[in-house]
Parts: sequence; C-alpha cells; structure tokens
Amino acid sequence: MIKIRKEAVFKLEGCEVMPGENSLNFCEPVPDSVTPGKVSIQPKFIELLSYLARKYPNVVTRDELIDNIWEGNTYVGAKALTNAIWHLRKHLNPLLSGEQAIETVRKTGYRLLIEPLFDASDLVDEPEILQVEQAKVERLSKQLRLRSYAMLVILLVVGVFAGLHLYQDSKQLRQTEMVQLTRAAGAELYPAVSPDGRWLVYGKRSNLYLKDLESPTLTPKRLTSKRTRELRAIWSSDGKSLIYPSEDRVTRECHMNRLMLETNEVSYLSECYSYTSALDISADGRSLIYIWKEKEREELDAGLYLLDLLSAELAPLRLSCERDCGYRDRDVAFSPDGKWIAIARRYGTISEDIFIRNIVTGDEVRLTQGLEDIRGLSWDQDSQKLVFSTENSGFRDGFIVDIESKEMLPLSISGFSYPKFIPHRDEVVYSNYIKDFSVAYLALDQDIPSTVFPISQAEYSYRNPDYSSKAKRIAYVSNETGFNEIWTSDHNGLNRVQLTDLKRRVAYPAWSHDGSKIAFLAPDDKNEGNKIHIVDLSSGGISILPSRSSDHRRPSWAWGDEWVLSSTNDGLTAFSLHNHSPKHLSSIDVRLGKMTDANTLVFTRYDEYGLWSMDISNPQQVEPLIAIEDFSESYNWVVTDKGVYFREVNAGYQLINFWSFNTDLTTPILKLPASSLSSFGAMSYIPGERRLLMTLSEYSKRDVIKLKHKLLH
Repeated sequence: MIKIRKEAVFKLEGCEVMPGENSLNFCEPVPDSVTPGKVSIQPKFIELLSYLARKYPNVVTRDELIDNIWEGNTYVGAKALTNAIWHLRKHLNPLLSGEQAIETVRKTGYRLLIEPLFDASDLVDEPEILQVEQAKVERLSKQLRLRSYAMLVILLVVGVFAGLHLYQDSKQLRQTEMVQLTRAAGAELYPAVSPDGRWLVYGKRSNLYLKDLESPTLTPKRLTSKRTRELRAIWSSDGKSLIYPSEDRVTRECHMNRLMLETNEVSYLSECYSYTSALDISADGRSLIYIWKEKEREELDAGLYLLDLLSAELAPLRLSCERDCGYRDRDVAFSPDGKWIAIARRYGTISEDIFIRNIVTGDEVRLTQGLEDIRGLSWDQDSQKLVFSTENSGFRDGFIVDIESKEMLPLSISGFSYPKFIPHRDEVVYSNYIKDFSVAYLALDQDIPSTVFPISQAEYSYRNPDYSSKAKRIAYVSNETGFNEIWTSDHNGLNRVQLTDLKRRVAYPAWSHDGSKIAFLAPDDKNEGNKIHIVDLSSGGISILPSRSSDHRRPSWAWGDEWVLSSTNDGLTAFSLHNHSPKHLSSIDVRLGKMTDANTLVFTRYDEYGLWSMDISNPQQVEPLIAIEDFSESYNWVVTDKGVYFREVNAGYQLINFWSFNTDLTTPILKLPASSLSSFGAMSYIPGERRLLMTLSEYSKRDVIKLKHKLLH
C-alpha cells in the first residue's frame, strides 16, 4: 500500500505547500486575484491541509481530523477545525476562481477538491493489511501441517472461518469510487447510460444532451430544439433510440416522443403531462410506463399509465387509482426481470414512500414508511434491490432497500439525486445536487436597491420566514438539528430560539395576528399525510387541530385568531382552536392565503394564476386583485398596507415587483439571477424596518457522477 510522508511538500494548482516552513508559495502563473509569493500560516493549518491532501480524494470525518491534528481535544478542536477550514479556503479558493477548494460534506467532514501532486521520493510502499494477514495464515498453515490428523481437521474448520472473515473484511474495505462525468456550468439532471455503456444522456436547461463516455473531452451534443422543453429521457432496450416527454414552449402542448439517434428522426408516441414527468421502459422494450394527466378527464389526478409500444392503436391503460386516492404517484421504474413496477408515492405535501406493484396480479407491497421527498429510484440488475435518493430536512442522500426484507441501508453520499443503474453493471450514475436555503432580506428604503442579504451565515438551511409585528420576531424553518424544526429570531437573525423538537419535518410557520401562536404543518402519526399544529409561545405547548383530512395546504389565520385557514381536497376550510367542527368555506383549492381585514382573504389558487380576493363572510364573492397575465407566482408574495410585493420568473432571471393599491400598476424593484428565490419559498414584510423577507436559494454546481459502492454489489 502506498503511503505519503507526513512532511512531504506538494502542489495544489499554482500553490506549493511546504509543511516544514509552515508556508504556502504561490508560483506563477496564478489568477489575477492571487499575489505570487510566500504566505506564512499557522502550523495547525498546514498540518490540516497536509492531512487532507494525503487522504485525497476521500472524505475525512471531523472526528478523525480532531484526533490527528488536535490530539482528540474535542472542545478545542471543534472550533479550531472550523476556523482552520475558513482560513484555508480564503487562501486556496482564488485558485479555483472563487469555487470551494475544500468541500463540506454534511454530517461527515471535509474533502479536498484540488488534486495534490507529490514527489515520488515522498511515497512509501507498505504492504497491504490483507497481504500481511494472509502471510500470517500461510505460515500458520505450514506449522499445522506437521501436526496430527486431528489437528488438521481443526485447521480446516478454522481455515473456512478465516476465509469467510477475510471475505467480509475485503467487502467492508472495498473503496467507494466516484468519477465525475460532467464538468460544465449548469445543472445536469436525470442521467442515464446507454445499454452498451458508451453514451450518457441527461437534461440541462430544459434540453437533452448526449455525451460520449469513451471520448470524455468532446463537447456534449444537444439533442433537442430550443423551441421545446425536455429534461429526462430513457433508452430503448437496444440503445438505438431515446424516449422522452417534450413540451412546446409557446403552446405548452406535451408529447411523448421517440428519437432515433442514427437518423435524428423523431416520432410521436402519445400525449404527456409535463416535460419533467417520470417514465420508464420494460426490459423487453414492449411497454412504456409514465405519469400523465388526461385532458379529457379533468376529474382525474395525474397517475400511472401503461402504453403498448408495439401497438399504436391501443390507448394507454391507467394503473393508478382514479378518485379519492389519498396519494399521488410521482416516480416509476420497471424491474429488469419484468415482474415489478417500483412507484414513488406522495401522501399529502411532506410525506412520500416506495411501493412495488406485481405486474401480473396488480398486488402492491409497501417498502418504506415516512420518507420526505424521493428524488429518483432504480433497480439493481438482479431485481432484488432498489437504490433511491431521498431528501430529509434539506439533506439529500442515497439508500438501498431490499424488496424481501425491506431493510434500508444508507449509501452516505451527500447530494445523491436521481440515480440510475448502468445496464448490466453494479454501478450507478447520479446527479450531485446540493441545495441550501437562507432567510434573506431586501432593504426597501435604499435609493437604489442592490441585492438581498442573508440575515445569518451558517452551514444549514433556513427557509419560509414569517414576521410578526406584535411579537417583533421572525419565525422560520431550520435544519440545524438534523430535522426541520420551527425557530424564531429578532429581525436581525439574532436571539434565536428553537420552538419545536418533533424530529418530524415541520413546515410553513404562520404567526397569529396577536403574535402569541404559530401554526405549521407536520406529518401525521402514520407519516402518510400532515396535520395543522399550533405552538403556544406562552406555554411552549403544541396542539394538533382536529381534521378528517390527511393533507393540508399552507396554514394562515382568520382575523380573530380563533380559526386557522387551510385548503384540503375539499377546498378552503376553517379549523377551530376550540374543538369546534371544521367549517367548509369554498371549493376553491387555495395555495396560500392571508387575511388583510376581518372579512378579506387575499390568496393564490391551484387552478388559475393571478392574485385573488375573497369575502369570507360571502365566499362566493371572489374577485381578481392582480390579473392572471400579470401575476403567475404561487407563494413568493406578501400584502402590505400600500400594495403587494411578489416574485416574477423570466427566462434567465427573476424580478421582485411591487403592485400598488392606489395606481394598479406594477413596478420592478430588483432583478436577480435565475433560481435565486425558491419556487416553494415565502415572503414576509417588516414594517418598521421596511424590509422584505424571503427564502434565498443557494445552489452549488451540479454534475453527473458515476458511483461504485460496496452496497451496490
């Protein structure tokens, strides 16, 4: 086994690291932002950087670093490690044009992202552990052969046991290998490798791209037109064609297409629901399964449909429940042996699980219980296990589940998303997708609004702020405990207090008008839906409002704080804080509503764009506040005494706009990069500070990774 001397000098891009001198020597050429020459830094910083370099490209846990650099002193080492990483990034990040030189791997540790170059004289060849152990076993075997027949029998038994033990050890010691397949700017999603292992297809900027894995330096080829949107595709069983949903950017019509790669000929297969809809093809190439919503049957939700690819005359066959299902099917995958269909199924708004369906009998088996968001699933080649990605309280990771035992094991790969097994191999490709959120503010009293500013800097996600003028505090969701919980702070993000400890993925806090309570959503006892929860700030107690519904939209408060408003499958409903029966107000499915006086509810809805107003004393009286063509936002809006602030999404950028009650005109306030504000975020307003609060979405670079892992064998 090759090891590296502790005091070895090595290079990182244009920087020479010299542990013996505790210095970094930036040599020509270097970026303009870097000044050539030596920089002296603390010995511990150099020791830490050298340790990460010797472990490259592996992730090193915080505990291992504290044990080796700070001699196990957790109290000193924990803070010193964070400080050292900050200083090293400050010196090294300019070498990568500002990108992170040291990656933080959530819940694990750190990984150096610049490949270190060591001199060959600093490499020491040491025997592998297994080789040493095997040599010992051989020497022991030679001695035992000289003993009696009885001892030989015992030796054989011991040898069998030792062989099994060594096999298990070798399996455990098998290294996780990750190979980056794409490196360009932007987000590469839904990767899939061709049956012959040569080609990689993926979605990017609403088009499909093809990359030759045998010629990785070649520029990927764009397969689809800028006039249409595409994001995910599957390979035919012979590898000669791709099948994908495609949406016209102007007419919004969606078609399921087949592209013949040799001729670039595109043929129409059927209608589809969305260019992001899940789909898969059976191993024999005969059947296509996909998620679709029929235009002719508006009463049906989107569901799974099976299409016979060999018979163009047959209509797609619906497999999903048709009415009052209590769930939505969101992803799907055929097993290679043709026996099963795996389904990712959403219950309510914050609970999702995996089922497998017997293709012949239609019988279903539930494999998981109480997951949050499933981001892709794929079968292994033996059809015995499923690998999938799930997002739990903002953290994405991979898991593998056995369909017989239902045992679920973590892959421990941060950012693991949309996995797909490479055909006939125990390897997957996946999209490395790390997404953080922060609560940010825009100072509206500036003469020229410039940008939004996070109210706190941390390695955790903060989202969905709501400000109370009475309590003078911000309520928001934070995942710093490992679970999404409700926290509050002052308007500067200070004096923070954790209000919940449910460990059950809470969401969407909303202050009562008097500032004494906060309503929010959290999963029910079965993790198959959600319930409206109330936390009382005076007592700290949490109660659940009675409801027969399993799914509730974002909550808001009626004017007197005696009722909480939320939509269910029946429409807008009022839920009592005093155990009165819920009151059905309207059949309109409200996305987000806010009371502006004792009778007026301002809201957005699922069936139409626009901002609307309802008199809840006469719910049939509904009027548009901002016209459909001028308002297409769902959640990023807030009503003030003078008008409405809201987000507008455009091609390549976002706008924060203000619509005035007095003039009925919309004024742009600030232009932001695309995806700056999360589509499922929230806006709030601090009157005294004239600040607009929002959820800022922070994306790292997303690439396609090929993964070898011991659990995939």
